[in-house]
Amino acid sequence: MFVTDFCIGYDKHAVPHSGPPTSAMLEVHAIAGLCNAGEFDAATLHLPLELQKVHGDATDQSILRFAQSLGSVTDLRNKWKRIYEVPFNSKNKFMLSVFVEVADEDDDSCGE
Repeated sequence: MFVTDFCIGYDKHAVPHSGPPTSAMLEVHAIAGLCNAGEFDAATLHLPLELQKVHGDATDQSILRFAQSLGSVTDLRNKWKRIYEVPFNSKNKFMLSVFVEVADEDDDSCGE
């Protein structure tokens, strides 16, 4: 299963997207990459994206590939730390993930 198109508001976009990402696309990238239980198989990372093996269910696989087409999921996951999660379940039809941004080692602003 693969994501072929996505909409933000009334704007439809094809995958892969061409051109610079909008701020809304960056938010979609973050949600798709962070709120996802799928993981790329390290042994297949040298292959084209559509051939890389993903561990996870079919939905997580397609959303993870979609997120990777918008930008590096590894970089995204290294930048954010999950501090709380309520996994999706079919009874109440929602999930919750809470993240905090990981401090940049080069950042000496002390939270300012």
